[in-house]
Amino acid sequence: MTKSKYSEADTEAFYDSEDSLYRSFWDSEGSLHWGYFENLTDAKTEEFIIACKRWNEYMLSQSGITKNSRVLDLGCGNGNTAIWLSQQTGCEVVGVDISAVRVENAKSKAQQHPSLRLKFQKASATNLPFAEGSFTHVWSQAVLYHVHDRHQALSEAHRVLEEGGTFIFDDLISPTQEINEMARKYVYDRLLFEPIFSLDSYKEFLSELGFMVLATKDLKEHLHKSYELLSQLALAKYPELSAAYDKMCEAIQTNQLGWGYYSCEKVSDRLSWIYKNGEQHNLEQKYDAWAGVYDTELDQPYRCSPVQSANALAKVLPQKNATILDAGAGTGMVGEALAELGYNNIIGVDLSAQMLEVAKKKQVYTALYQGKLEEPLAFTSQVSYDALLAVGVFTFGHAHPRALKNLSSLLKTGGYFVLTVRVDYYNQSKSLHEVLKELPWNIISQKQFNIFETEPMYVLVFQKS
Repeated sequence: MTKSKYSEADTEAFYDSEDSLYRSFWDSEGSLHWGYFENLTDAKTEEFIIACKRWNEYMLSQSGITKNSRVLDLGCGNGNTAIWLSQQTGCEVVGVDISAVRVENAKSKAQQHPSLRLKFQKASATNLPFAEGSFTHVWSQAVLYHVHDRHQALSEAHRVLEEGGTFIFDDLISPTQEINEMARKYVYDRLLFEPIFSLDSYKEFLSELGFMVLATKDLKEHLHKSYELLSQLALAKYPELSAAYDKMCEAIQTNQLGWGYYSCEKVSDRLSWIYKNGEQHNLEQKYDAWAGVYDTELDQPYRCSPVQSANALAKVLPQKNATILDAGAGTGMVGEALAELGYNNIIGVDLSAQMLEVAKKKQVYTALYQGKLEEPLAFTSQVSYDALLAVGVFTFGHAHPRALKNLSSLLKTGGYFVLTVRVDYYNQSKSLHEVLKELPWNIISQKQFNIFETEPMYVLVFQKS
């Protein structure tokens, strides 16, 4: 993993010495954030601070922070956002920063708000002085690119979050690792950081750490507008800095620099999380977040389920060119199992666009569509399939059994439906049995097997009469 050639001492010195300079044109309150603009084309300098505040408001709206939250403001600077967060929600905020000057500024400001639950201390993002699971939220803005070991800082953010906690942050990103001389001089060397993460590779690393990345934003255009306006604001007093900001705009335009936003949840038990009905995140969001590492994490303990399901179909449907619908295709494990058996006319549908992107790369489907099984499927309206499979789709917190009626209407008379479900769900779901009674299906076979070594499953094969 790439580490910065710059040290924490370099960053500390940079921010200890530059505070008054930035206050004189960027933000007199001492915040160093970028703006989130309503009108990118026509925004003027006087709208810059408004846009910075708008970004704070957007992040807060996505964070789920309440009066019961304990928030770590990672890289709190002069404490403005920490104080604002506590004022807005009543939450407790602990702010840490590498700059002693800024921490002292934050402490002084906090004294003006004795009713707020605030604490500030000097600390490194790579070695946080807190126990595991100390916070409900880790919040960070325009900070992590400065950290000399960003991978370690992200690991620390994961460690100090409680299970189910939220990590919400923005950071500078590097769309390309091939940095040209201009960008190296005016962006990376000037700001003391190395090109490590693109928008997507950041997401991949967060997933590997144990975060579910529920939302990302590419804010490149907003970063460009921010530096365009900052150049104008700095011009009178600091013409050299203004020129550097113009070069940063050039670097953004040529894809040498970007700005990314991430909202993540710390999830150790992915299966419990996916089955749990949560108000904050819907099922589509969850599967989108899981898509990148789904196959890696479930390959050994779960793949037997699609294999058993495909084998069950093969026993009753020998025609390899039969039209098959994989309902709830996910990353395409069922499609792979069918293709292994020689089937070559497989259509897939799934709720999650990101899961379908993974499935597409496997090149085992004739076509893939995004759709919700409980609703009419836009890509097909006629009785056209010789077989349908729904593997692990009808379960706790997932597709409602009434979707089986939709699917049955697409199945030819004499066609086969393979339904693979958890045994406990099959035994407990009244609505599943009510729907199965209504459908013109005859059960042909039923087999039990285990996933995750001890979780019993049924693979049921029905024929439409």
